Amino acid sequence: MDGLTLKITNGNRKAIALAKTLVTTPTLINTDIRQGAVYALPLKVETNQQSASAEVSESLVISIDTKKNVSDNVAPGSINYHLTGYIKGIPQLEPSNYFQPFVQLHTKMLWNWFKHGAVLVYKDGNAEIHKQVVIKDLQTAQQKDSANGTPFTMVLKEINVMSTSAVENAAESINDANKLKLSSPTVGSALGLEATLGMTSAEIVEIAEQTA
Repeated sequence: MDGLTLKITNGNRKAIALAKTLVTTPTLINTDIRQGAVYALPLKVETNQQSASAEVSESLVISIDTKKNVSDNVAPGSINYHLTGYIKGIPQLEPSNYFQPFVQLHTKMLWNWFKHGAVLVYKDGNAEIHKQVVIKDLQTAQQKDSANGTPFTMVLKEINVMSTSAVENAAESINDANKLKLSSPTVGSALGLEATLGMTSAEIVEIAEQTA
């Protein structure tokens, strides 16, 4: 059991307050150094609105006495998170309420992640983890009367990222297919018939070479 957990178990108020803050504070996390600084950036989120849309395709079905549009496919899109609030600093480390460098640092860091197209982790105020999001839209402003927070409006979009191994496997498959195409002028069509004929690519290539 670590020190923080032990203190929480023993009822330490400061430890309980810290744990509550960690759980309930919305946070953007960058874990990839290639996409900017590895950092957990806390946000004061006032509104968190979710939205998504789906592509619905339709076909026109015509009979003798009627015409109807029938939906034949629905493709749900990814979820967007519309956030508004303030970019906060680290109060324990800020020298005064008039100059708070961590607010400026966090603002610049957020813009840097946006420019890099960084794939981030978003933990919302309910401690729900959204592992792959990118900053789709970002707006920040300067406040004249206060330096302890930068107002922001941001849209996070969930995305799917292909793993490196999957990319490498896809590239190998393409290279293998290209090698087969070079071996015979009829191999391209033979590969396309593999599933229909129930034969392996090697068997189809052998037959194609014998009949070429």
